[in-house]
Amino acid sequence: MKIYITLLVWMYSMSISAQQAIDTIYANDQKNVALFFPKPIRQGITGASHFVFTYNREKEQYFGLLQAKPGTESNLLTITNDGKVYSYILKYS
Repeated sequence: MKIYITLLVWMYSMSISAQQAIDTIYANDQKNVALFFPKPIRQGITGASHFVFTYNREKEQYFGLLQAKPGTESNLLTITNDGKVYSYILKYS
């Protein structure tokens, strides 16, 4: 019985996977960075006002544009219309 429980716990622990590392996107105030997603964007939010993420709110599209001004790093949270969430770290460069 102990072997069975130990084996079961071991198999369960092997199936647990860690969260993927968050990608970093570098942006500046001279060029727009285009971000493409597999489904149309429903919502996009930046964590600081010196990063601006724009996308078409009237007609759902698969891409958005990111621009930045000098400042500390922040984050971008994007939700597509199928409910998937994408999170990125933003840095000015």
